[in-house]
Amino acid sequence: MKPAIVALCLLAAVVCVIALLPEKVCRAPHSVPTCSQGTPITWTLYFENNTDQCQSYLGCGRGYNDFGIKYCCIDSCPY
Repeated sequence: MKPAIVALCLLAAVVCVIALLPEKVCRAPHSVPTCSQGTPITWTLYFENNTDQCQSYLGCGRGYNDFGIKYCCIDSCPY
């Protein structure tokens, strides 16, 4: 079981690194969509252009610079 967990973690790390986004996409304005009825609201991270950091927010939309895991945000937008 442990080797499977280690392999899964490594795979997740590789996916985050491969998903390096162009600076233009990372620095795009973060849109906050209107949530429609029945859409699940979750905590998500996005790259904040003004602070050059990953910030969390509670919402329902998924933009190009939105991430579910902080590792992916940091690895995809290292600017």
